Amino acid sequence: MTKLQIRVQNGILIKHYSLRKDNRRMNEKNGLIVSWKRSNEIIASIYIVAILAIFPLVFHDYYYDILSVKYMFYYGSVIALVVLILITALIYMHVDARDYQWENTRYVIKQFRKKALNIADWAMIIFMVAVTISTFQSDYFYESFWGNEGRYTGMFLILLYFVSFFIITRCLKFKRWYLDIFLAAGMIACIIGIFQFFKMDPIGFKVGLSWDDYRIFASTIGNINTYTSYIALISGMSVVLFVNENTFYRKVWYTFCVVISLFALITGISDNAYLALIALFGLLPLYLFNGIGGIKKYLLLLALLFSEFQLIDVIISSVPEHVLEINGLFNIVVGYDKFQYVVAGLWAATALIHILETKLFKESCVQKKSNLGRWIWLILIIVGIFCVGYILYDANIKGNGDQYGSLKTYLVINDDWGTRRGYIWRIGIESYRKFPLIHKIFGYGPDTFGIITVNNYYEEMASRFFEKFDSAHNEYLQYFITIGFVGLIAYLSLLFTSIMEMFNASSKNSFLIPISFSIICYAAQAVVNISVPIVAPIMFTLLMIGVAAARETVDMRDKI
Repeated sequence: MTKLQIRVQNGILIKHYSLRKDNRRMNEKNGLIVSWKRSNEIIASIYIVAILAIFPLVFHDYYYDILSVKYMFYYGSVIALVVLILITALIYMHVDARDYQWENTRYVIKQFRKKALNIADWAMIIFMVAVTISTFQSDYFYESFWGNEGRYTGMFLILLYFVSFFIITRCLKFKRWYLDIFLAAGMIACIIGIFQFFKMDPIGFKVGLSWDDYRIFASTIGNINTYTSYIALISGMSVVLFVNENTFYRKVWYTFCVVISLFALITGISDNAYLALIALFGLLPLYLFNGIGGIKKYLLLLALLFSEFQLIDVIISSVPEHVLEINGLFNIVVGYDKFQYVVAGLWAATALIHILETKLFKESCVQKKSNLGRWIWLILIIVGIFCVGYILYDANIKGNGDQYGSLKTYLVINDDWGTRRGYIWRIGIESYRKFPLIHKIFGYGPDTFGIITVNNYYEEMASRFFEKFDSAHNEYLQYFITIGFVGLIAYLSLLFTSIMEMFNASSKNSFLIPISFSIICYAAQAVVNISVPIVAPIMFTLLMIGVAAARETVDMRDKI
């Protein structure tokens, strides 16, 4: 009996020991997985810093090789990201195989299977599939793959977007300072651009350039159209961060970013900036107009923007020899004979609402949140769209463009419209109509717009404009012609679903809103601009950060 009792006691002891051993083994397994995830997070964070903080400022031989240098930096960064992620995976899988018989690896795979692909993932997959089909069915496979006959926006670049999207959205943990380093790099680029507007070249970018080239290049970015597309990203983010921030020092920082970015956007002397401004200030009330405080912030931003217009106009009038000339929509804005009264009225309205908010309505129901202002503004947007549509119809179809005065240049769309964008769009659409069905569906091949125009319109372009056009100067038309309507729909779906994913999660993470508006500003100016691996990678990276943060927020909410 005693022997049996001893055996039983020993058995109990062994059992307890085994249980402690199993617990220790489980903790080690969990620790291995956590360490693996943490390593991936660090790698993803380093990549984010490289693209948001270093990439915009990278250059070699100033503007002479700016596109190729930034392109190489970007694809080098993505390749490094992939290699480091793979090496890390191999190391942890080796440890797992040696110590745990692949238990952790099977667990990780199982978790990935549980997380089904969402709509944004499918949009990115379809986008990549469309680009792949477009490339392989193109008559110019090599050019389509590398994009070497255009702006390097071939299948290879899209593949980089695709791979980095699925790595970043799965590995990255959102940190607020990602946005701050993006703005910090942006401020450096903006300040350099502003110096150049005043005909000062502190780094020597413009040494040896002809006067024509001197005017159309800016900062560490390159062409002024590309430069203002980058500033559009910065302005969209800084404005929303400004209206959301309550702490003093951060408020000062975001105020500085708003002032500098808007000044840089205006002095970038490219009209595509105004599409970004229209999108930003046209849609911002849908976010802000839920109370009197939001209306005050909106009027303050408008007053600040218009004051910068007025200040720049005064500077140009006072010292024209020391600044670059700004034409186009800038002159229409500041040329309004009562513009100064508009500026004064905005500041007065801002002050009045501030007084009402702080003194009279402090305890009033006016302080309560309401969506009425948002609905009213949405109605105004819809009415405005119909009005613009009618004006375009009246100016182009009915031929009444003369009655709109100086706006005729922008309303009447002909071959000379938008620095010959009208002509480029026309020949692009004409070429698309002649495509066989397979090319209508999947396009002629990524970044082959220049090949199309040279094949069909070279003599006409040479005789009329003494140049060839290798881009549609409309990102959406470019995709439509080169990767077909399937590729375009997939790209638009990617942007839309990603932004909606951010908005849906913004109640738990308010930093998703500034990321969304940054992308919206980029998308607006893209109507008249080129997608190049100078700014587009930054936009895609911001999108990935936003999607990763949104999914992180949803996962935390589900755990609760």
